[in-house]
Amino acid sequence: MITSETIKARFFNEAFAEPLMDNTMRGYWCEFMLAEALGESCKTVGLGWHPWDLQIGDESEAYPARLRIQVKNSARLQPWNRQTGKVSNCKYSLKWRKRPEYFEIDNPNVPCEPEGFMCDIYILCHHPVEDFKIADHRDPQQWRFYVLPVVGPNPSITDSELQSMRAKLSGNNKSASTDRQPHTLEQGIRGRPAIRALKISELSVDSLWACLA
Repeated sequence: MITSETIKARFFNEAFAEPLMDNTMRGYWCEFMLAEALGESCKTVGLGWHPWDLQIGDESEAYPARLRIQVKNSARLQPWNRQTGKVSNCKYSLKWRKRPEYFEIDNPNVPCEPEGFMCDIYILCHHPVEDFKIADHRDPQQWRFYVLPVVGPNPSITDSELQSMRAKLSGNNKSASTDRQPHTLEQGIRGRPAIRALKISELSVDSLWACLA
C-alpha cells in the first residue's frame, strides 16, 4: 500500500543516497544540519518562501529576543564535476532586499523590516573537500561554517557596502547583493573583520550570541 510514510522513506533514501548532492537538496540538508547542531530551541522556518531559514525565539518578538538566521552553502565538488574532473569556485551572495509583498499576509504580527538582509546573522556552510573518493556532503564533520552577524556591534558588512546596496534599492530594484568567498572571509579584506571557519562541534546558540556581542 502506498502511504505518506512509504513516500517519505523513498524520497529520503533516493534524494540523499549519493555523497554529492545537487544545490537544491544540499540547501535543505544544510538547514537541518545546522538546526540539529543548534538544538531544540532552533526552529526550521525556511521551507517555502520564508525570508529566513532558522529561528531562535518567538516569531512575534524582534531582535534580540528573536534571532533570525539565513543559511547559505557552497561546495568544491558538485555531482556534475565528476564528468569534468574540475572543482567549483565557492561564493556566497548576501542580499539586501525589500520585504516580500506577501510577507505580512502570510505572517501577520511577525516583525520584519521594510528592507534589509531579512536576518540577524548568516551562517555560510562551506564544503572544502576536493577528493572525489572521500567527499560526502552528508557528513557534518566535512563541513566548515562562517558565522556573519549583520546586527550588533560587530557587523560583517561594511558601511560602504550598505550604502551601495541601499542606493541600488532606491530605484526599481528589489534586491542588491555583496559577495563573499571562503578565503576572503578568513583574510578579512577591505575593512571587513576576519572570520574563522568553525567545525560543527563548535556551533551552538551560545557561540552565535558570542559573535553578536
